[in-house]
Amino acid sequence: MIQVRRAADRFRTLQSGITTWHSFSSGAHYDPDNLSFGPVVACDEHLVDPCAGFARHPHARVELISWVVEGALHHDDGAGRVQVVVPGRAQYQLAGLGIEHAERNASESEPLHFVQLWLMCDEDVPDYDVAAPPLRLAAGAFRVVRAARDERVVAAPFVHLYVAAGRYAVGGHDLGPGDSLRAAGEALDVDGDGQLLIVATVEG
Repeated sequence: MIQVRRAADRFRTLQSGITTWHSFSSGAHYDPDNLSFGPVVACDEHLVDPCAGFARHPHARVELISWVVEGALHHDDGAGRVQVVVPGRAQYQLAGLGIEHAERNASESEPLHFVQLWLMCDEDVPDYDVAAPPLRLAAGAFRVVRAARDERVVAAPFVHLYVAAGRYAVGGHDLGPGDSLRAAGEALDVDGDGQLLIVATVEG
């Protein structure tokens, strides 16, 4: 099974200083046919004005991956951790039974552009890391493909691909910024250049 979802079909949320595009149902944007794909329940693209951001809020029973496309993401959480995440490194958070964090644009003059993925996860103990991909997840892996020539994404029960920048041909489909592709049990040939975010999971 292969399904392509286009950037123009995403939901959009406007908040003070933040524009968000949702690839899955979120908040007031409800689509019963688009709640999840395997364990992936959110793929949100955020454009954040200088100094703007998300106030302290909770998460539980999810894994969160934040990938900065442009700018710098300032993170602080209930454990006293403060981190600035920049392009090329992914922020990983395992919420466990519960965490609280805040996220904002670290710059007073430049916009922040980042993508955040959420995956359902039953692990109890929180965890945190900032590292260059690939990252191991509770149920699979996250990686970023930049320049690709006849690269193969191996088949997995659930593979979610999102074009954060650039253009790609994936499994015979042409994808641009904001487009996503969902594949179940299908190997995919990839060709293109930019930033292609891939989550492959072994269970739903």
